[in-house]
Amino acid sequence: MAVYTYGDGYRHSRPMSRKTQLTLTDRQHAFLLGESSRTGLSMAELVRRAIDGTYRPAVRPKVEGYELSVGWWKRPDVAIVGRRRSRRLGEF
Repeated sequence: MAVYTYGDGYRHSRPMSRKTQLTLTDRQHAFLLGESSRTGLSMAELVRRAIDGTYRPAVRPKVEGYELSVGWWKRPDVAIVGRRRSRRLGEF
């Protein structure tokens, strides 16, 4: 919490915000503008919600279930090899 002292001596405390400038493509801006008019939320609030939903893993909902990938490659892609669990106990 930040404490602000006004010119008349009144002290006020409230959560502090930061102003940030973003550069968006025309397509991203048009999308945000459309979502803003559709939902009635400001574009800033939509960006804040997107950040919270993407970068706060404790807040994001967890989906239970299984993932199954099946494929046959002569030489698998590096990204696929990197996601594999090691068969040796000491590596993961």
